[in-house]
Amino acid sequence: MAETAVTAPSAASAAPAVRLASVWLTTLALGEDGEQSGQDVVPADPSGSWAFLTAQSAMLLAILFGEPFRPAQASAIGQALVRANFVAADVLGRSLRVLMLRLPEMLTDYLACPARELERRVAEVSGALANGYVHALRDRTLAEQESLMRTELDAQRSISQRLMHEATHDPLTGLPNRAAIFAGLSAALDGGHGDSVGVCYVDLDGFKAVNDRYGHQAGDELLITVSRRICETAIAFGALPGRIGGDEFIVVADASPGASRMIMMARAILAELSRPVALRIGRVCISACAGIAERATGSATSAEMVADADAALYRAKSRGPGRWAIAGVPGDSGRPIAG
Repeated sequence: MAETAVTAPSAASAAPAVRLASVWLTTLALGEDGEQSGQDVVPADPSGSWAFLTAQSAMLLAILFGEPFRPAQASAIGQALVRANFVAADVLGRSLRVLMLRLPEMLTDYLACPARELERRVAEVSGALANGYVHALRDRTLAEQESLMRTELDAQRSISQRLMHEATHDPLTGLPNRAAIFAGLSAALDGGHGDSVGVCYVDLDGFKAVNDRYGHQAGDELLITVSRRICETAIAFGALPGRIGGDEFIVVADASPGASRMIMMARAILAELSRPVALRIGRVCISACAGIAERATGSATSAEMVADADAALYRAKSRGPGRWAIAGVPGDSGRPIAG
């Protein structure tokens, strides 16, 4: 069956594209009351919607009257609507109503052709546009869902990391807590980075007096400063500090540098803690004692090693403030650190 010829509008006139864009823009735009404005003609606006729809109208008309007729090309217009964010649920339906109902009527003013042929072409072009729109919207929805899924995974990962940090760190000082320190010590004893593991058990002298006299807020301030000083000194010696409760701290050297180096670290910590601390209520002075223990990897459990360091700490405290002692060395001097 021979195809009935359709003559395109004059190339010298852009009137069909302009009018189609006007109707299209008016139909897609909703008034403040949520109803369509009902106007066929709207003034050109600088927002970009007018220019965009005029360009799409011109492309649609070029496809509609192109020879040979290739309606599938109209799918690109549907994709462009999605890219331009004309993606409300009813946009496609209103766009198709404009094309199917208004376009044939509008074009009769600009060209003469059999109505049936024009309606057939409009129907095929509208179908291709709808197909492009639906596929582009599906792809966009899948991309948004993937982005949302990534966002949710990132949020879950962040929450998991925060919960893990809270579970393994002291909320006041930010240092690793008892569980984290014992876990690290166990891992080191099971076969860490060296042949032996060192522990320095630190207990403050005079903390209770500050806490009782000035209150818990001052006590917390003091613990935060003390923790920072212990942390900085421990890190300088390549060790891991932690707060195991109250005014007690443990420093773990997972690759012990030897007894003499452990003593140097303990003395450095005690020296730092003997310096005055500026609190909001004024300057306060405290001191601390330390118990040192060293074991070969695989020779003890974390509980046994901490018990050794605790026994050394008890011996140091029995001699007075600012002392240190080494487990298994009953004759160590542990001279006090000057305040």
